[in-house]
Amino acid sequence: MGNKFFMGVAALAAAGSVFGADRLSATEKGSLLMFVNASGTIHISNDYPADVQLQAYVTAGCGASYDMGFSLTANQIATFESYDLAMPLDVDASNCSMYVWAVNNDNAQIRWNHLSGGILGGGAYASAAALQGSNGDAVGVAGTINMDGVEYSSAFNGYTVNFAASTGDLAIDLLDHDFADKNSDAPNTKIVAEIWNSNEVKFSGTSRCVECSSMDSLDDWSDSAVNFFRSGSLGTAFGKARLSTQANGACDIVDEDGEVTNPSEERAFMASISAGSAAGTGSRSATITYELTSEPEEAGKVRKAFGLLRK
Repeated sequence: MGNKFFMGVAALAAAGSVFGADRLSATEKGSLLMFVNASGTIHISNDYPADVQLQAYVTAGCGASYDMGFSLTANQIATFESYDLAMPLDVDASNCSMYVWAVNNDNAQIRWNHLSGGILGGGAYASAAALQGSNGDAVGVAGTINMDGVEYSSAFNGYTVNFAASTGDLAIDLLDHDFADKNSDAPNTKIVAEIWNSNEVKFSGTSRCVECSSMDSLDDWSDSAVNFFRSGSLGTAFGKARLSTQANGACDIVDEDGEVTNPSEERAFMASISAGSAAGTGSRSATITYELTSEPEEAGKVRKAFGLLRK
């Protein structure tokens, strides 16, 4: 029995499947924090009696991002205004996302499951716990964060969204990010929504292509023929949607000659809705890569000034 069990584990790992019960959480502490389409005040705290260094990236859409580093002392809390974070990218604050994780002196990601945070305002928040080693130990390969249920908590495969028809915005952020190479292929997928109205009548066919991220009103959300987020199509004031991703040729990125340069794939994502609620479902791997930037010794003396951008 034991040999069969371990053979099964090995088979799952070889197939690239997500293994492990741990998933992203909006209530538990972790080593990686994600603030998606944040609008308002982001807060981050360190619940451990020792200092910790943090690496952060602020991003808005494909290829638009910058990084910053800061430290939290024992039991310290820090805040960031989404308006200020969005200014260097020249975008609306609600279109920005911030990813923050604990690092060591070499800027390699570490286990530090004592970080927590949230958003005073709109958007989606989640934390991922590091699942290997002891506190302060490096996790995986430096510069590559795998949310796979083995190194870090696994990402979500889908979302359940409760909404008021034709009201507010629905935001999507794909969780695969290559901050090390801004010229890399951008993640893209087809988001498919199965929708039920208050009378439990099911509607299919609402969908849209998403490259990196998107935020649109429910009335404008779908690029399909019928948008059942609209009150006139749904038939009731409130509804429920089950969102999933799909590899679909309609969302492939093609060049001038019609050749596919970046095919759509199933992707892990986070979702938020301004008038309703959203809850993650299922498990899927997602990967964040970033640069292991070296700095002169003097830089460490000023990096505690939150928001200081690296040059």
